[in-house]
Amino acid sequence: MTALTLCGCGWLGKQLAATASTTDIIGTTQRADNVSALRQLGVTPFTFQLGDDVSQLTQAAKHSTVVLNIPPGARKKPLDPEFVPQMCALIDEFFANDASALIFISTTAVYGDSENTVTEKTPVAPTTPSGKAHVEIEQHLLRQYSHKAAVFRLAGLVGADRHPVNFLAGRQLDKGEQVVNLVHGEDVCSAIHQWLSNPEFGITYHLCSLEHPKRGDYYPACARQRSLAEPEFNEGYEMLSPAGKRIDATASWQRLGLTPTYASPYDMI
Repeated sequence: MTALTLCGCGWLGKQLAATASTTDIIGTTQRADNVSALRQLGVTPFTFQLGDDVSQLTQAAKHSTVVLNIPPGARKKPLDPEFVPQMCALIDEFFANDASALIFISTTAVYGDSENTVTEKTPVAPTTPSGKAHVEIEQHLLRQYSHKAAVFRLAGLVGADRHPVNFLAGRQLDKGEQVVNLVHGEDVCSAIHQWLSNPEFGITYHLCSLEHPKRGDYYPACARQRSLAEPEFNEGYEMLSPAGKRIDATASWQRLGLTPTYASPYDMI
Protein backbone atom coordinates (compact mmCIF):
# COMPACT_ATOMS: atom_id res chain seq x y z
CA MET A 1 0.00 0.00 0.00
CA THR A 2 1.18 3.52 -0.71
CA ALA A 3 2.14 6.01 1.98
CA LEU A 4 -0.80 7.32 3.98
CA THR A 5 -1.61 10.82 5.19
CA LEU A 6 -4.30 10.94 7.89
CA CYS A 7 -5.38 14.56 7.83
CA GLY A 8 -7.36 14.67 11.04
CA CYS A 9 -5.94 11.89 13.19
CA GLY A 10 -8.50 11.71 15.96
CA TRP A 11 -10.62 8.80 17.20
CA LEU A 12 -11.03 7.21 13.77
CA GLY A 13 -7.64 8.24 12.43
CA LYS A 14 -5.81 6.50 15.25
CA GLN A 15 -7.68 3.27 14.50
CA LEU A 16 -6.77 3.59 10.83
CA ALA A 17 -3.13 4.09 11.76
CA ALA A 18 -3.14 1.11 14.14
CA THR A 19 -4.62 -1.20 11.48
CA ALA A 20 -2.71 0.06 8.41
CA SER A 21 -0.38 -2.24 6.51
CA THR A 22 2.07 0.57 5.79
CA THR A 23 4.51 2.07 8.29
CA ASP A 24 4.83 5.27 6.26
CA ILE A 25 2.05 7.33 7.87
CA ILE A 26 1.66 11.04 8.48
CA GLY A 27 -1.02 12.13 10.95
CA THR A 28 -2.24 15.62 11.79
CA THR A 29 -3.55 16.74 15.15
CA GLN A 30 -4.68 20.09 16.53
CA ARG A 31 -3.46 19.18 20.02
CA ALA A 32 0.18 19.20 21.01
CA ASP A 33 -0.60 16.68 23.78
CA ASN A 34 -1.65 14.16 21.11
CA VAL A 35 1.74 14.12 19.40
CA SER A 36 3.30 11.47 21.62
CA ALA A 37 0.29 9.16 21.19
CA LEU A 38 0.66 9.37 17.42
CA ARG A 39 4.39 8.61 17.63
CA GLN A 40 3.60 5.51 19.69
CA LEU A 41 1.41 4.34 16.80
CA GLY A 42 4.32 4.80 14.40
CA VAL A 43 2.79 7.95 12.91
CA THR A 44 4.85 10.99 11.94
CA PRO A 45 2.86 13.77 13.64
CA PHE A 46 2.06 17.22 12.27
CA THR A 47 0.41 19.80 14.50
CA PHE A 48 -2.06 21.39 12.13
CA GLN A 49 -5.46 23.06 12.06
CA LEU A 50 -7.42 24.73 9.30
CA GLY A 51 -6.12 28.21 8.70
CA ASP A 52 -2.48 27.23 9.22
CA ASP A 53 0.08 27.37 6.43
CA VAL A 54 -0.48 24.12 4.52
CA SER A 55 2.76 24.05 2.52
CA GLN A 56 4.82 21.83 4.83
CA LEU A 57 2.01 19.33 5.29
CA THR A 58 1.02 19.07 1.64
CA GLN A 59 4.64 18.72 0.54
CA ALA A 60 5.18 15.94 3.09
CA ALA A 61 2.06 14.21 1.69
CA LYS A 62 3.50 14.10 -1.83
CA HIS A 63 2.67 10.79 -3.56
CA SER A 64 0.63 9.59 -0.56
CA THR A 65 -3.05 8.76 -0.25
CA VAL A 66 -4.80 11.32 1.94
CA VAL A 67 -7.71 10.46 4.24
CA LEU A 68 -9.28 13.85 4.96
CA ASN A 69 -11.35 13.74 8.14
CA ILE A 70 -11.67 17.21 9.67
CA PRO A 71 -15.17 17.82 11.08
CA PRO A 72 -16.61 21.34 11.17
CA GLY A 73 -16.63 21.53 14.96
CA ALA A 74 -19.10 21.25 17.81
CA ARG A 75 -22.73 20.98 16.70
CA LYS A 76 -23.94 23.73 19.02
CA LYS A 77 -21.46 26.31 17.74
CA PRO A 78 -22.10 28.36 14.58
CA LEU A 79 -20.28 26.93 11.59
CA ASP A 80 -17.10 28.85 10.83
CA PRO A 81 -17.74 30.60 7.47
CA GLU A 82 -14.15 29.80 6.52
CA PHE A 83 -14.55 26.05 7.02
CA VAL A 84 -15.67 25.13 3.50
CA PRO A 85 -13.26 27.45 1.63
CA GLN A 86 -10.36 26.28 3.78
CA MET A 87 -11.22 22.61 3.27
CA CYS A 88 -11.53 23.06 -0.49
CA ALA A 89 -8.24 25.00 -0.60
CA LEU A 90 -6.56 22.23 1.41
CA ILE A 91 -7.80 19.63 -1.08
CA ASP A 92 -6.45 21.77 -3.93
CA GLU A 93 -3.06 22.05 -2.26
CA PHE A 94 -2.79 18.30 -1.64
CA PHE A 95 -3.32 17.63 -5.33
CA ALA A 96 -1.13 20.55 -6.43
CA ASN A 97 1.65 18.84 -4.46
CA ASP A 98 1.00 15.50 -6.16
CA ALA A 99 -1.01 13.56 -3.61
CA SER A 100 -1.84 10.31 -5.36
CA ALA A 101 -5.44 10.03 -4.09
CA LEU A 102 -7.82 11.44 -1.48
CA ILE A 103 -10.68 9.98 0.52
CA PHE A 104 -13.05 12.50 2.04
CA ILE A 105 -14.80 11.32 5.19
CA SER A 106 -18.31 12.73 4.93
CA THR A 107 -21.57 12.08 6.77
CA THR A 108 -25.03 10.72 6.09
CA ALA A 109 -26.30 14.06 7.45
CA VAL A 110 -26.14 15.17 3.80
CA TYR A 111 -29.60 13.55 3.45
CA GLY A 112 -31.18 15.83 6.04
CA ASP A 113 -34.44 14.73 7.63
CA SER A 114 -35.48 12.23 5.00
CA GLU A 115 -38.24 9.83 6.02
CA ASN A 116 -37.21 7.28 3.42
CA THR A 117 -34.59 4.67 2.69
CA VAL A 118 -31.63 6.43 1.11
CA THR A 119 -29.08 4.84 -1.16
CA GLU A 120 -25.86 6.17 -2.64
CA LYS A 121 -27.92 7.49 -5.57
CA THR A 122 -30.46 9.42 -3.47
CA PRO A 123 -30.20 13.20 -4.04
CA VAL A 124 -28.72 15.03 -1.08
CA ALA A 125 -30.98 17.36 0.93
CA PRO A 126 -28.97 18.72 3.88
CA THR A 127 -30.78 20.74 6.54
CA THR A 128 -27.98 21.50 9.01
CA PRO A 129 -24.96 23.79 8.47
CA SER A 130 -22.66 20.78 8.86
CA GLY A 131 -24.62 18.73 6.32
CA LYS A 132 -24.58 21.60 3.85
CA ALA A 133 -20.84 22.12 4.35
CA HIS A 134 -20.11 18.44 3.68
CA VAL A 135 -22.14 18.58 0.46
CA GLU A 136 -20.15 21.58 -0.77
CA ILE A 137 -16.84 19.86 -0.04
CA GLU A 138 -17.98 16.61 -1.66
CA GLN A 139 -19.07 18.47 -4.78
CA HIS A 140 -15.80 20.39 -5.04
CA LEU A 141 -13.77 17.20 -4.66
CA LEU A 142 -15.72 15.11 -7.17
CA ARG A 143 -16.12 17.97 -9.64
CA GLN A 144 -12.40 18.75 -9.75
CA TYR A 145 -10.69 15.47 -8.85
CA SER A 146 -13.08 12.59 -9.49
CA HIS A 147 -10.25 10.67 -11.18
CA LYS A 148 -8.27 10.65 -7.91
CA ALA A 149 -10.87 10.74 -5.14
CA ALA A 150 -13.70 8.98 -3.34
CA VAL A 151 -16.24 9.98 -0.70
CA PHE A 152 -17.25 7.86 2.30
CA ARG A 153 -20.49 8.94 3.98
CA LEU A 154 -20.50 7.56 7.53
CA ALA A 155 -23.48 6.86 9.75
CA GLY A 156 -23.10 7.40 13.51
CA LEU A 157 -19.73 6.08 14.63
CA VAL A 158 -19.63 3.48 17.40
CA GLY A 159 -16.76 1.74 19.12
CA ALA A 160 -15.83 -0.01 22.35
CA ASP A 161 -15.27 3.37 24.02
CA ARG A 162 -17.84 5.31 22.01
CA HIS A 163 -21.58 4.66 21.99
CA PRO A 164 -24.63 6.98 21.92
CA VAL A 165 -26.23 5.20 24.88
CA ASN A 166 -23.60 6.74 27.15
CA PHE A 167 -25.24 10.13 26.52
CA LEU A 168 -28.84 8.89 26.38
CA ALA A 169 -28.89 6.79 29.56
CA GLY A 170 -31.63 7.74 32.01
CA ARG A 171 -33.17 10.42 29.81
CA GLN A 172 -36.76 10.99 28.73
CA LEU A 173 -36.75 10.88 24.94
CA ASP A 174 -39.12 11.05 22.01
CA LYS A 175 -39.05 9.54 18.53
CA GLY A 176 -38.71 5.99 19.79
CA GLU A 177 -40.16 4.82 16.47
CA GLN A 178 -37.22 6.24 14.50
CA VAL A 179 -34.62 3.77 13.29
CA VAL A 180 -30.93 3.95 14.14
CA ASN A 181 -28.14 4.31 11.59
CA LEU A 182 -24.83 3.28 13.12
CA VAL A 183 -21.49 1.92 11.93
CA HIS A 184 -18.67 0.42 13.95
CA GLY A 185 -15.22 1.98 13.71
CA GLU A 186 -13.64 -1.40 12.94
CA ASP A 187 -15.90 -1.79 9.90
CA VAL A 188 -15.02 1.73 8.73
CA CYS A 189 -11.33 0.90 8.97
CA SER A 190 -11.84 -2.36 7.06
CA ALA A 191 -13.71 -0.50 4.32
CA ILE A 192 -11.06 2.19 3.94
CA HIS A 193 -8.19 -0.29 3.91
CA GLN A 194 -10.04 -2.39 1.35
CA TRP A 195 -10.47 0.68 -0.85
CA LEU A 196 -6.79 1.57 -0.44
CA SER A 197 -5.80 -1.88 -1.67
CA ASN A 198 -8.08 -1.61 -4.73
CA PRO A 199 -9.18 1.99 -5.24
CA GLU A 200 -12.15 3.01 -7.36
CA PHE A 201 -12.29 6.71 -8.07
CA GLY A 202 -15.26 9.03 -8.40
CA ILE A 203 -17.42 6.82 -6.15
CA THR A 204 -19.52 7.79 -3.14
CA TYR A 205 -19.85 5.04 -0.54
CA HIS A 206 -22.21 4.53 2.39
CA LEU A 207 -20.87 2.98 5.58
CA CYS A 208 -23.67 1.84 7.87
CA SER A 209 -24.86 -1.34 9.53
CA LEU A 210 -27.26 -3.53 7.61
CA GLU A 211 -29.97 -3.57 10.29
CA HIS A 212 -31.95 -0.61 11.67
CA PRO A 213 -33.85 -1.26 14.91
CA LYS A 214 -36.09 1.36 16.47
CA ARG A 215 -34.46 3.76 18.92
CA GLY A 216 -36.98 2.87 21.57
CA ASP A 217 -36.07 -0.81 21.37
CA TYR A 218 -32.34 -0.46 20.86
CA TYR A 219 -31.13 2.05 23.43
CA PRO A 220 -32.87 0.53 26.48
CA ALA A 221 -31.34 -2.82 25.50
CA CYS A 222 -27.92 -1.15 25.25
CA ALA A 223 -28.37 0.46 28.65
CA ARG A 224 -29.32 -2.85 30.27
CA GLN A 225 -26.29 -4.61 28.82
CA ARG A 226 -23.98 -1.79 29.93
CA SER A 227 -25.57 -1.52 33.39
CA LEU A 228 -26.75 2.03 32.72
CA ALA A 229 -30.07 3.68 33.54
CA GLU A 230 -32.50 2.91 30.74
CA PRO A 231 -33.74 5.84 28.66
CA GLU A 232 -37.52 6.09 28.39
CA PHE A 233 -39.19 6.84 25.06
CA ASN A 234 -42.56 8.23 24.01
CA GLU A 235 -45.48 6.06 25.03
CA GLY A 236 -46.87 3.91 22.25
CA TYR A 237 -43.88 4.11 19.93
CA GLU A 238 -44.03 0.30 19.71
CA MET A 239 -47.31 0.58 17.80
CA LEU A 240 -45.90 3.01 15.26
CA SER A 241 -44.25 1.98 12.00
CA PRO A 242 -40.47 2.42 11.82
CA ALA A 243 -39.79 6.02 10.86
CA GLY A 244 -37.00 8.35 9.88
CA LYS A 245 -34.05 8.08 7.55
CA ARG A 246 -32.76 4.58 6.84
CA ILE A 247 -29.26 4.42 5.36
CA ASP A 248 -28.97 1.54 2.92
CA ALA A 249 -25.29 0.66 2.54
CA THR A 250 -25.82 -2.70 0.84
CA ALA A 251 -24.44 -1.64 -2.53
CA SER A 252 -21.33 -0.06 -0.99
CA TRP A 253 -20.43 -3.13 1.06
CA GLN A 254 -20.91 -5.28 -2.03
CA ARG A 255 -18.79 -2.96 -4.15
CA LEU A 256 -16.02 -3.16 -1.56
CA GLY A 257 -16.36 -6.93 -1.39
CA LEU A 258 -17.03 -6.83 2.35
CA THR A 259 -19.64 -7.92 4.86
CA PRO A 260 -19.54 -5.73 7.96
CA THR A 261 -18.44 -7.55 11.09
CA TYR A 262 -20.97 -5.50 13.04
CA ALA A 263 -23.89 -5.98 10.66
CA SER A 264 -26.45 -5.23 13.38
CA PRO A 265 -26.34 -2.39 15.93
CA TYR A 266 -26.94 -5.10 18.54
CA ASP A 267 -23.49 -6.46 17.66
CA MET A 268 -22.02 -3.12 18.74
CA ILE A 269 -23.24 -3.12 22.35
